[in-house]
Amino acid sequence: MKKLKTTIFIFVMIALLLPATVHAKDMLDDKIVFGGTYTLNEDETLNGNLVVIGGVVMLETGSTVNGDVVLMGGTIDSQGTINGNLIGMGGAVALGQETVVNGDLVTIGATINREEGAQINGQVIQNISFPFNFTPPSEMQFDRKSHHDFNFHPLLDAVWFFFRIFIWAALAILLIIFFAPQADRVARAALNQTPITFGVGLITAILTPLAFIALLVTILLIPVAIILPLVLGIAWILGWISLGLEVGRRIAKILNQKWAPAIAAGIGTMILYFTLAGFDQLVPCVGWLPRTLVGLWGLGAVMMTYFGTRDYPETGGIINPPLKTTVPDAGESDPLEVDSVDEA
Repeated sequence: MKKLKTTIFIFVMIALLLPATVHAKDMLDDKIVFGGTYTLNEDETLNGNLVVIGGVVMLETGSTVNGDVVLMGGTIDSQGTINGNLIGMGGAVALGQETVVNGDLVTIGATINREEGAQINGQVIQNISFPFNFTPPSEMQFDRKSHHDFNFHPLLDAVWFFFRIFIWAALAILLIIFFAPQADRVARAALNQTPITFGVGLITAILTPLAFIALLVTILLIPVAIILPLVLGIAWILGWISLGLEVGRRIAKILNQKWAPAIAAGIGTMILYFTLAGFDQLVPCVGWLPRTLVGLWGLGAVMMTYFGTRDYPETGGIINPPLKTTVPDAGESDPLEVDSVDEA
């Protein structure tokens, strides 16, 4: 299981860094298909796990996968043998009459087309309901169970964890592509005015529920009350990704690399989320505290920059006096300092 978790994490890192299709690259005996196509021909054997991210995979009759097959969007058309679990998260899974799965079949929002004769020699668990949303990471737990009466499969637990990391990283890339200047302003404000931005974030988190209740009481402002949680959620996400952008930049600097802002944001957000969410698993009692503090820090920076539309001054709001200019005087060799145009 430890090897599998490490493998999936490497897969996600590679998927973020590659701008084009990855076609079955070797990685510790495993395979990844990212946005492309891959065919395991008749009588061929894949001695490792197969992960498909938005790609199309064909397992022909007589082919064998000695490992788990994980689908994260895309399509798998199988006529071969899978000596492991088959997990589909989104996309479509087609199991032909020659298919043999010597493990569990688990689907999360994926469609299954199973022909008569397809053999599943483990549990068949379909349509697991997970509360998937882009709320603060504190609400994303790894040990949730569905309404089905079964123990959470360790493999599914690991895949779901890394799938969430991938989603946060992908969201960071998309946001930075369109809103890089705004995220940059938020990151600068958070770093240069840490106490102030954290305080504003904390106050915002405290006052928002009170404001929500007050708006609900006022019938005419109920639409505003409905929009308020959405705005707060967007601010929380922007704050997290802006801090992830700064983390990615510093990692690139340490490695003497020059990454595009979108790549830096994706990798930085991934590492930030992975670290804080992992800390929650190591110290369950207080593990929520670091990510909550980071979220409030980013939220305050977003509010102080009005969602990244303006620079928050590093002087704490004090406006510097106008700079003096020097112009040469015709009668003297030394320059003369002038603050304004001489009055007539």
